[in-house]
Amino acid sequence: MYPLSSYELAKTRIADRHRQARRDALARAARQARRARTYQPGHPAPAHPATVRRLVTALGARTSA
Repeated sequence: MYPLSSYELAKTRIADRHRQARRDALARAARQARRARTYQPGHPAPAHPATVRRLVTALGARTSA
């Protein structure tokens, strides 16, 4: 293998590892955010915004009819 091609190959591998580390960090942060948002000991999990919107709409429709 020529020295230049081995250098380019090493650069490519390092870049791939950096991209993978960035993806892993983003995935880890998303997981932690979901866990923090949904898990609170002693408290019920918060409802999804769409569920709350449907509930408010249903209650509003029932009281105005």
